[in-house]
Amino acid sequence: MIKKLRTLNARLREELRVPGFKKAFDEEDLPARLALQIAKLRESKGLTQRALARKLHISQQALSQLEDPSSARYTLRTLQRLAAALERRLARIIHERVANIKLLAIGAL
Repeated sequence: MIKKLRTLNARLREELRVPGFKKAFDEEDLPARLALQIAKLRESKGLTQRALARKLHISQQALSQLEDPSSARYTLRTLQRLAAALERRLARIIHERVANIKLLAIGAL
């Protein structure tokens, strides 16, 4: 598993040298990290998607989309509401790393 991760990281470093790839990666990296971080924080609080959705006054399906790295898009207001519901500071949510997931953050915050 570690060897595969090293190979993936080496390939990603190569691909990030390609301007078009790097631009696309940079655009998707932070939203994907946020989606995973939100799910992790929700689970660490012992909340189901339904329970957190109720706190946010949104549907469980809407929260599911916020936690989906492939479809997550956020407004600042949404992030502020998520932080309040999860009893976290917004800056901390953005900067915390997701445990057990190693993504290169070249060019990301």
